[in-house]
Amino acid sequence: MYTLSVEKSVSNSLIDKPVFIISLDTELAWGFILEPRHKFLALLQSEPARARGTIDLLLNLFEKYDIPATWAVVGHLFLNSDEGKVMFHQEMPQFKEGWLDWDFYSGIRDTPLYYGRDMVEKILANSVKHEIGLHSLFHISFSQCSREVAKAEIEQGVELAQRLGITPKSFVFPGNYIGHVDVLKSYGFQIYRSKDAGRYDIAQSFLVRSMNRAIDKAIAPPVLPSRKNSLWEISGSTYFCDSKTPFTLLPRAKLGLNRAIRANTVFHIWLHPWSLLDQPSLEKILGKFLTLVAKKRDEDKLQVMTMGELASYLNKKMGEA
Repeated sequence: MYTLSVEKSVSNSLIDKPVFIISLDTELAWGFILEPRHKFLALLQSEPARARGTIDLLLNLFEKYDIPATWAVVGHLFLNSDEGKVMFHQEMPQFKEGWLDWDFYSGIRDTPLYYGRDMVEKILANSVKHEIGLHSLFHISFSQCSREVAKAEIEQGVELAQRLGITPKSFVFPGNYIGHVDVLKSYGFQIYRSKDAGRYDIAQSFLVRSMNRAIDKAIAPPVLPSRKNSLWEISGSTYFCDSKTPFTLLPRAKLGLNRAIRANTVFHIWLHPWSLLDQPSLEKILGKFLTLVAKKRDEDKLQVMTMGELASYLNKKMGEA
């Protein structure tokens, strides 16, 4: 697996004004292609129209507060239902032998959870200038796949995006499992999201994990971008969804945003659009938080950016093209 190497550390002196970013892992059913029995897949399949409708709910929220977002879209969602089987073939390198039966397309052709060109077109047509990034092609783990597979995933995803006039500059790794970062640079990417900056880590002992999970529910840390492998890396501050303890979400985010403003750093939240199905109260909570973001922006205490805009901003600061 490719190993990351740090080239440049970035201080908050490079940022003129604190930054807020929201990124969305836009994947629908592809997010569970390796977990066909996942409870959230069953939730999406039980209400496919509502699952797709979460895009509209989010677009309405962002339009209300004039907040641009980075939509990291699984490449297959750039297609409509009559294109999938035509676009791909059995010779394409696969994550593992037989993991995706090519007859699979016979079963999903009329299933709206695997296609999304109409959704992408809605995002592009919105009055707010959103960014469309890439979230791989089939939502596989880049920390487990071969470099050949990673290259195919990125190459095909970029090609599908370009057919819609999109040149993606931002990348979000499926599951935040990072690997083969060098391939991104070859296809014009400028920035990627890394794992959250919180204390929790699955490799920790149960006791330490439990303690750190509790801390992360109280504190969402500000983050700073770093320069790795000629790309910008930006961590997430917090996953903006918590169906078990929803009352912690808004205070956690408010605290993190205010800390980022005081420290002149970045506050970066992320979520899945389908999170609005998993946590029905989330739309209201996100709306309250975006009210605060918009207020701080209008008071000139904060700038709101997409991931791609942050990369361009930093490149300009560093004197790069």
